[in-house]
Amino acid sequence: MSCDCGKCKEHYRTLGIAYGIPSESEIQEAYKESAKQWHPDLYENFASLRADAEEHFKHIQIAFRELKEHNAIGGEAPTQSARTESPSQSSRTGSQSQSGGAEAVRETPRDTPAISFGGALGCQVAPDFTQEAQEIISRNLGKLGTAVALVDLGGSYAQFMLLAQLGMMVRDNRNLVSMLWYKDLGEISLTEKQGKVGMWQSLVGGASGGHAKSVLEICRNNGTIFYSVSGQLDDSVKRAIYDFLLHQKLHLQP
Repeated sequence: MSCDCGKCKEHYRTLGIAYGIPSESEIQEAYKESAKQWHPDLYENFASLRADAEEHFKHIQIAFRELKEHNAIGGEAPTQSARTESPSQSSRTGSQSQSGGAEAVRETPRDTPAISFGGALGCQVAPDFTQEAQEIISRNLGKLGTAVALVDLGGSYAQFMLLAQLGMMVRDNRNLVSMLWYKDLGEISLTEKQGKVGMWQSLVGGASGGHAKSVLEICRNNGTIFYSVSGQLDDSVKRAIYDFLLHQKLHLQP
């Protein structure tokens, strides 16, 4: 029986197991999939993601090693220079296992809150993604879990924000892609010209469609800014994102 202590639960989340206490076989399978998905060699041509991949791969190894020692789990953790599949094979495996084709992105995961943008232009939510959105999600989703929403940040989805079950991804106007796991989510703030809406409050009556008077700032738990949204989106959309991220922070962190 796997341990349900706080440290082990943190390791389970690192391996992509968001809920429940997994069996030994489930831990081993989650480790193998995570190691394949995040091996740094897969990100040789993506400089903006390489550092995140290396860091996450390191934490995956640490999590599995400590779980193995604590729960007497078999299996060995591969080094960064050794793996069982080539990058192209791993990419295909990750893409198939996570996206499952177009159908996988059409299902909102259990225990993940619904998100509504009130029909705002450029904002799509599961299960009603267009074919274009499904293709974007299938190319980018990775280990973030099932897709929840896709938000256009620059027109024709050249820049976008992808909200998923376990984390979020942003492609900005420099064509740089950044990822943030909700377990690493820090302060979330919604700031108006008159002042700041605290993280533990919702913006009441201050957001309306067609206006962009507020700034949504999303930080990592080390205090650095992950992404800041201002004039790209209406305040009503920023508020919806704010409320969704607040829920995920509260439910996916120890």
